[in-house]
Amino acid sequence: MVCVRGLAVLAVAVLAAAFTGSARATTLMKLEKQAFAKVNRAPLDATTRAAARTEIARAAHLVRTLPNGRGYHVQVALQEAATFPGALTKPRALALYGALRANDDFFAKHWAPADKTDIVGADGIVYRYFGGYCFRFHPLADFGALNAHVAEGDVEGTRTLADALIARGVYQKGGGIGWEYDFPFQGGRAPWLSGMAQAVAAQAFAGAASLVTDRSTAYMREASSAYNLIPRALLTTVAAGPWIKLYSFTRMAVLNADLQATISLQSYAAAADDASAAALATRMQNAAASMLPKFDTGYWSYYALPNEPSPVDYHTFVVQLLTKLAKTDPRFADAAARFKAYEHEPPAFQLDNSGVGKVRFWLSKPATVRANTNAGPSKSLSLLQGWHTLSWSPKAAGVYPVHITATDWLGNKTQFDAPPIVRVGGKPTAAAKVASGSAAPPQAPPTFMATQRATVTWPDAATAPDPTILPTVPGGFLELDYVTTPTSAFAQYAASLAQQLPNLHYLTIGPAPTTATATQYAQTLAAVGTAVKAVRPDLAVGVLVDGAATPKPTLAALKKAGLAADFVSFRAAATTDNQSWTAPNWTTLTQTFGGTLPPILLDSPSDAAVTAAACEPRIVGAALAAAPSAAVDAVVRGAVICPGLTPAAATSDVEYPSSLTSGAPATLQLGCVHDCLYVVTLVGADRRAIVATRGSLVGGAAPTTVTLPKTTLGQASYTLDVRVVNRVNPGAALVLTSPPLSVAPS
Repeated sequence: MVCVRGLAVLAVAVLAAAFTGSARATTLMKLEKQAFAKVNRAPLDATTRAAARTEIARAAHLVRTLPNGRGYHVQVALQEAATFPGALTKPRALALYGALRANDDFFAKHWAPADKTDIVGADGIVYRYFGGYCFRFHPLADFGALNAHVAEGDVEGTRTLADALIARGVYQKGGGIGWEYDFPFQGGRAPWLSGMAQAVAAQAFAGAASLVTDRSTAYMREASSAYNLIPRALLTTVAAGPWIKLYSFTRMAVLNADLQATISLQSYAAAADDASAAALATRMQNAAASMLPKFDTGYWSYYALPNEPSPVDYHTFVVQLLTKLAKTDPRFADAAARFKAYEHEPPAFQLDNSGVGKVRFWLSKPATVRANTNAGPSKSLSLLQGWHTLSWSPKAAGVYPVHITATDWLGNKTQFDAPPIVRVGGKPTAAAKVASGSAAPPQAPPTFMATQRATVTWPDAATAPDPTILPTVPGGFLELDYVTTPTSAFAQYAASLAQQLPNLHYLTIGPAPTTATATQYAQTLAAVGTAVKAVRPDLAVGVLVDGAATPKPTLAALKKAGLAADFVSFRAAATTDNQSWTAPNWTTLTQTFGGTLPPILLDSPSDAAVTAAACEPRIVGAALAAAPSAAVDAVVRGAVICPGLTPAAATSDVEYPSSLTSGAPATLQLGCVHDCLYVVTLVGADRRAIVATRGSLVGGAAPTTVTLPKTTLGQASYTLDVRVVNRVNPGAALVLTSPPLSVAPS
């Protein structure tokens, strides 16, 4: 779709003086004279010239008599007609003075409407209003309307509009007919063409030809003429192939324009049996499919390359186009689903250490970001995706929490605590007292667990394991398999294993059930659960679900058999079909457990499956046959960005010193569950911030010694104020305060 950003500013700049006293009258007289002269010199037929002259006189009269807030828009339209730089041919005169008439008709009775309001003239032509400007002839809107008439089977509406558009088509040098935009835009001088509008024109005229049979030949000729300009003058090239020019004066690659042009050319080619158009549409479709990743930020879409974010209406338009293409080309299906999901995802954040008095963060998508803190004035900024830094310079010593709220263009909201602003030294004031954070409660589990899995096969009739197998079960997850039908000895064996493996946290039994074995499996699992809980109440006993073993009917059979489980161990199928699952089916699993879904562990998943599960709070971990990969480690550390999930920060360990020594640095031991940022401040009994330090820790690593700067201590006791925030997906800050620490003699 064509966007006209900047036109209102241009019009206001040119006409600002025109609406002040005598300057207004002088400017209007010049415009009126200029317009008459241009029409009189043009090679127009008598009827077209007379209509144009009538509208010029009417516009000048309206400007003189209407209130400024209405007459202004008429004068803008008159100016565009009077100063049009191209030769005034009949098609151009019809477009320019038809638009002037539409403005005269509208503003004679109305005040300015909302931006992008469309009105329809007597001949069916659509004119679109641009905020602060005027109504203009808009080819894309007109051919969209023509397509709508065709789709509705409106023969007379189609005929009226199609004939009016034919009259406004301008023959182009080198052949072909173009429907011109007759106003300047973004550095492009009028008149200019749109490849997208030409493609929709070809589609619309071809559709009109099939509906209005007595005009079929003429309309199909116009369709062909509209198309012929595209390969000759309205294509550019990207790395993957041809791309439509949204604007004839720039090579900018716009996603919605190319997708719509591809769809329109496919429709035209089929109706006109035009092999060259069909071949071009195929090349464009292939190029679009290859280029989609470049338009995908992972959280929003780009309107144009290299990095211009899509306004909301263009983003939703792209989703519609991708969905339409996906019906016949599966290459577009994933992008359609992803882009649609972005409309419901709140902004996501990463934090980074920054200088004193600063908060540095990465924002996933365009949003309005508001930061509240007593360190200084609140800040409210409209920001694009990327890294940003906010800074404050508090006047008094203290630790100042920072709370950030971000709302994207569709109203999705995220809020979290950033690392605090700290000023040390000087005297504290009431406003500078150490305060706690204020972020929303966490919305996700605190961590994703990865544990090593092992498998043990039950020796028939055994009630206790051979001690030699115990070293082969090093991890926290065990699958206990049976070969023959389990007896009561099987449950005793499981309980004995549980007693001898204190590091075991999850126990499931195998092989995974099928519809044929579901009843026996549910009974065996219940017996194992009873025996194990008697000796290890903390050990979770769960069901093994094999995504390749007809999971849906199997779970239905398990439910009927009275299945009870502490967790679900899900093993994905290698490929998906209507009988297999490559990922958990939440609806079926929830139904199986009566609406209360137990935790899900992924059994021997791929790295990609673990990464995908990082943002799914119903999946709490993975059981792995080997040591965690870097990808799995990133998930466990909370280093994967998950829009909408803001878990509170948590420490794996914190150990304060028993006392302090004047002139020596204070230290403490600190560890984080997730990758984190910390700020540690030494605070006096009078609440004054003495010294502070900040840094980052890797989630799950051994506790680190945090050392504060040396300082002379003159008070009897101090406390350590510790603030911890998650580095990725930050939520509520963890606020810790040490017991009073006395100062030991130096």
